[in-house]
Amino acid sequence: MTHAQTNTAEREGDCWRCAARVGLSAFCGSCEAPQPLAPGADHFVVLGVPRRLDLDGAELERRYHEASRRVHPDRHQTAGLREQELSLAASAALNRAYRTLREPVARGRYWLELHGDAIGLDNNRVPPDLAALVFEVQEQLAELRSGGGDAGAVRAARGALTARLDALVAGLEARYRGWDDPDAPAALADLKRTLSEIAYLRTLLRDVDAGLGG
Repeated sequence: MTHAQTNTAEREGDCWRCAARVGLSAFCGSCEAPQPLAPGADHFVVLGVPRRLDLDGAELERRYHEASRRVHPDRHQTAGLREQELSLAASAALNRAYRTLREPVARGRYWLELHGDAIGLDNNRVPPDLAALVFEVQEQLAELRSGGGDAGAVRAARGALTARLDALVAGLEARYRGWDDPDAPAALADLKRTLSEIAYLRTLLRDVDAGLGG
C-alpha cells in the first residue's frame, strides 16, 4: 500500500496495514495491528463505550482488558518502528481512559471537562451543606495544634467526615443512573456541586490527618 493510500485508509477508519474496516477501534480485528488514535478522541471513544456517565463497570473492564491485550507493547516489540510507536500510544491512551472512567468521581470530573467546566475554582469555598461540620472540625484542629485540644474529638469528627464523603461518592453512581439527560444544565450544576463537596471533604480530611500526626 502506498503512503497516499495509507493516509486515505486512516481517514476513512480502515486499518493502515491490511485495509480492513476498524472504525475508531484501537486495534484491527483482522490483523490485530494497533491503530492511530482518532483526532480528538475522548476516553469513551478510546475504550469503545457509550459517551455517558452511567457505565456498565463489567463491560468497561472487559473492553479495557481486551484492547490492552491486543495493543500491549510486548506483543509488538519485534514489529516495525511505526507499529511499536502506535502500540505505545494506544496502550497509554487506554490506561488513561480506564483509570478515569472506572472511578465515579474521576468520571464526573472528566464529564465536566468535556463540557468546558471544572471544579478547581470552587474548592476554596465551603459548600453550604458542610459549613457547620467544617467550622466545627477546623475549630477542633486549631485547639489541637495549640496543644489544648481533644484528639478523641478530632478522630470522631474525622469519622463523620469520612461517612459523609463515602455517602457522596456512593451516591454518584445512583445519580448517574437517574439522570435522563446528563448534558442538561441542571444535571451539570448538580454534578459540579457534588464533586466540589467531595473535593473539599478530601482536602479537609488531609488536614485532619496531618493534625493527628498522619
